[in-house]
Amino acid sequence: MSLMNVVRIAKVLALLAFALPWAAVSCNNVDVATASGIELIQGTMSKNPDAGRQFSRQMGSALGADLNAGDLGDGGVGLDGQAVDLGINFFGIAAVAVIALGLALSFAGKGRMAARNVMITSLLGLALCFGTVWWWKEQVKGQSAREDGADVRSEDMGSMGAQMMDEMLQERFGYWIALSALAAAAGAGAIGMVGGAGAVRPDPTPPAA
Repeated sequence: MSLMNVVRIAKVLALLAFALPWAAVSCNNVDVATASGIELIQGTMSKNPDAGRQFSRQMGSALGADLNAGDLGDGGVGLDGQAVDLGINFFGIAAVAVIALGLALSFAGKGRMAARNVMITSLLGLALCFGTVWWWKEQVKGQSAREDGADVRSEDMGSMGAQMMDEMLQERFGYWIALSALAAAAGAGAIGMVGGAGAVRPDPTPPAA
């Protein structure tokens, strides 16, 4: 299999990964809400309808309470069972566009130039995927602060509360698949650049007489 085919497969895998879970709001190992890469682009999340029951079951086991306790809603993370609307995630839109562009460029051009193009678009896609999840985390933190009546720019949030929020906002396997695929594509592109440079370098061995 050629390096360019490796790049193409990796980029297709990265695009497909957007349909998989990328992020979750988790409390006590219970996912209150999850989001695929597509949902992160849209700024939405899918709530877990069983989160309250799962959370109450855990609390019941820990405290010896009734395991059939009523639904606790969102498990106390402040989403109140409502679908969040964080707005359009332009990092995610740019990530998809750059990955798709890199896939298209893998069919255009040859040799060192094609390898350079796919390497650059892969690295840029990596950065934009990271930015997609980073933006989501910042928006959720800001929404949580506003719901609590706090100033988003205030530093009075407290290190304990900030650390707890950071622990609740977690990445999921779709995100890691996308990053791994793009890293593999970038590596294949880098190898292709080295090979391309070697291919155009004249052979120093004199021809046989």
